[in-house]
Amino acid sequence: MSRNRSRKAARYGRLAEEVAARHYDLDLDHSEFRGVRVDARGPGGRAFDVKAAMSNRKSSKPRFRLWKDQHDVLTAADGGYVFVLYRALGRGIRVKKIRSVSARSLPSITWGVGGHRGGGSQVKIPPSAIFD
Repeated sequence: MSRNRSRKAARYGRLAEEVAARHYDLDLDHSEFRGVRVDARGPGGRAFDVKAAMSNRKSSKPRFRLWKDQHDVLTAADGGYVFVLYRALGRGIRVKKIRSVSARSLPSITWGVGGHRGGGSQVKIPPSAIFD
């Protein structure tokens, strides 16, 4: 990924986190929680990670990327995810769909290896699996 694309992805991800925080009354803190990083805390300190996917990606279909180590911790602690499907508009985003779910509520996941974070186990989930 080019450095410029990486910066754009980080900016869009931050904007999606801000939308999720406002929508679900979350405190963004990007803290460590039981050995993994999470994006936010909800009422009562419940841990959440915000997953964003760009609907108008040019290189491939949109997808949410989940990591097994983080998912295991969120599941054990009754944490959750906020999924944000957005369209990039210049330097901003337009949210198309947003949904908060308990990590436990996700169906059985088949984990693969590779990608970022040192090759940890991950899965890529299409928006249709979250919103339809």
